[in-house]
Amino acid sequence: ESDDEVEREGVRRARAQIARADHALWVFDGISDADGHGLATADLPASLSVTRVRNKADISGKPVGITEGNGVIEIHLSAKTGEGVDLLREHLKHLMAYQGTDEGDFSARRRHLDAIEQARDALQRGEHALRHAQAGELLAEELRIAQQSLSTITGEFSADDLLGEIFASFCIGK
Repeated sequence: ESDDEVEREGVRRARAQIARADHALWVFDGISDADGHGLATADLPASLSVTRVRNKADISGKPVGITEGNGVIEIHLSAKTGEGVDLLREHLKHLMAYQGTDEGDFSARRRHLDAIEQARDALQRGEHALRHAQAGELLAEELRIAQQSLSTITGEFSADDLLGEIFASFCIGK
């Protein structure tokens, strides 16, 4: 536990996101933390599946690849050289049930369902505002909220938008 209030808030938010996650990647330094003991599994929900990603295969002497044992999946790779990153990518596709077909398979993850529900609620509020108060400006705002919710699924929510969302909730200063 840190004495720094900003760091404590960051840890709190990270834990809240972990609690909502479908899967976690634990990326650790294969040199300084050769056994991956930095992972505090007690801090993770028991139901959360975790893939261990051992980095720095280029200097550790450990071969690039995927190992499985005792319910633990570990991927050895080198982020610097890119060797093994394709294994991680394929592993993530497998986790997400990605089929790679042209038919546009849809994987309804929890965050997708939450975004769809938020969009539906915004559309219903907008319809109510238009029908009962004839407030077109309220409808426009609800449409914007619905579009923003759906864009988190489609990827149209830009990096600048994401940074704006992140920094809007921080107050940095003395």
